[in-house]
This record gives sequence, C-alpha cells and structure tokens, in this order.
Amino acid sequence: MTKSYNARLATRITTSVGTRLRQLALLRRRRISHLLDEVLDAALPTSEDLAAQFAHLTSTGPELPPQQASSGTRRAAGTGPGLTATAPAGRTPAR
Repeated sequence: MTKSYNARLATRITTSVGTRLRQLALLRRRRISHLLDEVLDAALPTSEDLAAQFAHLTSTGPELPPQQASSGTRRAAGTGPGLTATAPAGRTPAR
C-alpha cells in the first residue's frame, strides 16, 4: 500500500493516552505514526460507508440531535455546523 501525505493533522491528546501509545509502540517495535494509522483505520467508517452516509444526508437533509430539535430554534436550509442561522420558532431567518 502506498501512502501519500498532503496535509498534517495536529492534535493534543491526554497524557495517559500519549503514555499508552508510546508503550504500545515500544512493545510492538513500531513507529507511533504507524500505530495511529492502524488505530484510526480500524475506528473510522470505510470510504463506502461514508459515501453512503453522505448520499443519505443529501437526500434527506441534516437531522438535528434531540436537544437542538426541541430547543425552539431551527436551522436555515443549507446551513451546517459553524454556519448556523437560527430564528425563534415560527419565524424564517433573514437571507
């Protein structure tokens, strides 16, 4: 498998997770980056699953979590996280 890297991901992890990751790297005699690749690959949905989820999302629209659906506000069509337009229930957001 050929791997190419076109962007770096940076994150902060807790001390305990970092310690366990380093210990596992020592035990398996593998680089941390290789372990992270394996762990993330196992934890994340496959490309096919993500494509199916995106197809479902575009055909049905975003579903609001229960606490947002009952909060008395609604999202304008086509807005996503970070781009939310809210209005009191019964009113349409300005466009």
